[in-house]
Amino acid sequence: MIKLMLGRAWRRINRTAARAWLRTQVKPVTVEFERYGTGHNAWWVLKDSAPGSIAYCGGVGLDANFDFELAEKKGMAVFSFDPTPSSIDYMERRNNGRVSFHPWGMLDNDQTTRFYSSFDPAHKIWFVEDLHGVGDYIEAQCFTVETIMKKLGHDAIDLLKIDIEGSWEQVLLQMLSDQIFPRLVCVEFDSPAPILRVRKTVRALQLT
Repeated sequence: MIKLMLGRAWRRINRTAARAWLRTQVKPVTVEFERYGTGHNAWWVLKDSAPGSIAYCGGVGLDANFDFELAEKKGMAVFSFDPTPSSIDYMERRNNGRVSFHPWGMLDNDQTTRFYSSFDPAHKIWFVEDLHGVGDYIEAQCFTVETIMKKLGHDAIDLLKIDIEGSWEQVLLQMLSDQIFPRLVCVEFDSPAPILRVRKTVRALQLT
């Protein structure tokens, strides 16, 4: 229990430091943005993204309103990805063909991967690391962004949104290594979010 509490405290400190550093990276821009989605699941997207342009949304959770609004209001071709049981169930009930949903994870390799549960049994969140030490896991198929694009027949994507509980670094660095450059990347630096990893990933994005 002490180890678990120390781990939570360390991750909280790193999140705070990462957020403070990220605020220093905000620069004035001349492009226009529009906001889609609701609450903490809302994101800003480029206003000039054309209808029919391709959006990849990694991580559905239990709220795909951003994905749905991109398709219904913005007219984008939206492809959503999440391999976790609650998200698959949610999309079976709520999607109704509004977006193209695939029960795949995004990662830096193509393989079946273990996803470990969070401590809260009422609302399980799944991580590729056993952060909470519960030992409870599922296995799911994961692919790189490049592989997903090949499987779906896409040469380029306009928007990539990822909210994938700590796997953001692997996905983004592999995507850049594969020379894939979406016009817009929306990312939540979920726990674990060590400040050094956040800086490394943001610097790599800034250099593209």
